[in-house]
Amino acid sequence: MLDYQLWLRSGEQAAARLHCSQSTVSRNNSQTLALFGLSCHRRAGEWQLQGDQGLLLMERRVHQLARLRCGMAPARIEANFWAVPAFLDPLPEGWEGGVATHVGMARPLQLLRERVIDAWIGSYQPDLPVDDPDLAVFDLCATAVHLVAAVDHPLAHQAELSEEDLSAFPSLALPPGMFPRTEAILRRQGLWRTRVRMKRYRPEFWQGRTEDQVTLTYANCLALNVMPGLVRLDYDLGLTSGEALVVRRDLKDEALIQKLLASLRQRCLQLAERHPDLWPTLTTLPVAEELSVQQPEQPLETKGMTA
Repeated sequence: MLDYQLWLRSGEQAAARLHCSQSTVSRNNSQTLALFGLSCHRRAGEWQLQGDQGLLLMERRVHQLARLRCGMAPARIEANFWAVPAFLDPLPEGWEGGVATHVGMARPLQLLRERVIDAWIGSYQPDLPVDDPDLAVFDLCATAVHLVAAVDHPLAHQAELSEEDLSAFPSLALPPGMFPRTEAILRRQGLWRTRVRMKRYRPEFWQGRTEDQVTLTYANCLALNVMPGLVRLDYDLGLTSGEALVVRRDLKDEALIQKLLASLRQRCLQLAERHPDLWPTLTTLPVAEELSVQQPEQPLETKGMTA
């Protein structure tokens, strides 16, 4: 119950998932925190534990193996708002989904590292760190990132746009340092200038800002599927992103993880049939600025990550 509240952000959502009352969740979580000598507080919109979590992490290890090896509960997967319809509808057998509203990578990686969740579809390939001893990432596909705007934007139907053409319009940005490589590439083109303050993804705070018919934003083909009213502009950002499955390194060979990976790779092949600018990792990929993507002649391997 405690981990469901941490993951789903509220006792009410935890109760709904576990088919019990919110008061039951609250009472049991108070007892669990007391047992482990911990306290729980909200910071930046997320529940965070304080105190020595050593024993709790051991308990979570047992629960995680019970999910993955014994099927005693569904395994837990998180993803962002555009990866959910692309990869998790329907959910693969044996898995349950999360909130799909995280902004950035920090919280999903924390939940993975602390064994609250079992897998995350990370959609920020240029910025996924490497060489983490605890976490592993499997590339699934690469996607071109496009500059997009409202269908009635003044630039929507102009050809061969230049940086000068873009300079008169605001362009959305997340807090500095959240995606450093992506941010650097966009800033060099005069973009990423209008900061959006949101602790969790809400359409009105991101693509909804383009309804003013002047604000620019960015999207790949999967995001455009869930962002109605946006169109691609005729401008090359020179930026490629992608989707990856991120798991704990000590769990990467578990049968349920490998079955999930096979399912997601199959979905990538299906998506590629509908989206010419999506490339599964086993096909030829375009070379984008400051992005190293695994080439098809190399075997698909697990890479390390750093949080």
